[in-house]
Amino acid sequence: MTQILFLRAVNLGNTNKVPMKRLMQVMSAAALGEPSFLLQSGNVIVANSRLPLGELKRATEELILSEFGVSTAVIARTPARLAHVVAANPFTAPAGGSVHAAFWDAAPEADYLAALAAERFEDAELSLTDGAAYMRYEGSSHTSKLSNALLERRLKVPSTARNVNTLHRLLALEAVASQLD
Repeated sequence: MTQILFLRAVNLGNTNKVPMKRLMQVMSAAALGEPSFLLQSGNVIVANSRLPLGELKRATEELILSEFGVSTAVIARTPARLAHVVAANPFTAPAGGSVHAAFWDAAPEADYLAALAAERFEDAELSLTDGAAYMRYEGSSHTSKLSNALLERRLKVPSTARNVNTLHRLLALEAVASQLD
């Protein structure tokens, strides 16, 4: 079975450096499956892993800490669950803007979700569903108050966000797409 691991906040500028090619070597040597990646931003696809998803996630976090000295959260999705996240996206990207999806593994408290859902942003829209947040940006996501960091502060759980275009690219990869049939 194929699993998708999203590494939170790696390879951002000069911080949290996790070279993806080296991570693939380390994961292979640790017999976690057949890893590959999309982009340098922490999108890892693991084919033929014998570990349950939770164990694969924890083993990857431990490997990243021991090999690279980076403490990061790994958010895990099966191909089917990622496809559900993409299909549930209520937004289209405006000209000059983008749509991002954020997700988390731990369940935020209902009160935190309700409070976040009530917030409004000048340059962005937010839609929350079960286990995901969709953020539509009129311009640059980098200058908006609506960010993954804000989601984490409000929901009090680790989360990670990706441009929806990246999620579409992940779903199109053979190792992922073959699991959706």
